Amino acid sequence: MTNSIILLGSSNSFGQTRKAIDIIIGNKDIPIIDLKTLDISPYDYNHNNKDDDYFPLMKKVIEHDLIVLATPVYWYSVSSFIKTFIDRLSDLLEIQKDLGRKLRGKKLFVIASFSTSLPEFFEKPIELTCEYMGIKYQGCSFIYNGEDLNLQQNNKAEIIKAKEIIL
Repeated sequence: MTNSIILLGSSNSFGQTRKAIDIIIGNKDIPIIDLKTLDISPYDYNHNNKDDDYFPLMKKVIEHDLIVLATPVYWYSVSSFIKTFIDRLSDLLEIQKDLGRKLRGKKLFVIASFSTSLPEFFEKPIELTCEYMGIKYQGCSFIYNGEDLNLQQNNKAEIIKAKEIIL
């Protein structure tokens, strides 16, 4: 089993994204951190937010080989919780460089739940961020939770892909 950690970035802690996580991991003992429950401020050029929950979270994250970002698709992109998490990587390049260096060689995978159409270009910013940080991007499973039967058919393959990477 891969040493994984899941960061849930949804406004609804028990919504469709959490349901997708539960389907994928089943009863496996994988830590799930609900970003909504933490005090993580947006990036600040003056680093006035250095005492929020971001650095303690990152100390937990670096203990794992695979970081899983779980997010609903909001306006063709990641949620604000995941976006803030990603934006704060800048702190690891500026004031906590030793912590940032420990991300090199880690792997990252995304679980994205959506209910409209499959979002084009969703992965590109994540891929580029991983490349810049020296993180190995493992891809994304798009889990559909709408009523389109054609899109629902893809879920099985997306769930299998996620299980192969995460478990």
